[in-house]
Amino acid sequence: MKMSSEGEDMKSILFKGGLEVHFSEEGKENHHARSVFRCVVPPGARTPMPHYHERFEESVTGVKGTTTWVVNGERNDLKPGDSLLISRGATHYFANHTKESVEFSCLITPGILESEYFEDVASVVNVEGLPDFDKLQGVMRQHGLVPVLGVRQKIVFAMLGLIRKFKS
Repeated sequence: MKMSSEGEDMKSILFKGGLEVHFSEEGKENHHARSVFRCVVPPGARTPMPHYHERFEESVTGVKGTTTWVVNGERNDLKPGDSLLISRGATHYFANHTKESVEFSCLITPGILESEYFEDVASVVNVEGLPDFDKLQGVMRQHGLVPVLGVRQKIVFAMLGLIRKFKS
């Protein structure tokens, strides 16, 4: 558990490659009204795969740098102070195409996406070698995120799965 700059407890999840997620409020603390967290995204990092949410909305606000979000095929460059609402069912992903770390905050309503999701994802991706993308998709589904893979991504993930099997 870390402390925020305001002195309150904050749950943090760290990922291989430097991505950080810092929770300042979780739904279990407020009858699932909302979850609030901040993401720190290193240069070149991105969402593992496009997805949509079945049961919650996500509002993101730029804090530092420019994060590229693609929502239903439309590119949005989120700068400090800019906000973007991602409605239920909207396919989206983000990427940091800059040479500096970027930060954005997320408000999840209702607050049913909590730190356990990111801990479960970290257990899949923070491994030596290639992560198990089938297992990652299962974790996403378990927490109400639905992976959306195009043909190219399906082929790449299948090839990575084969490489992973040959290495083990």
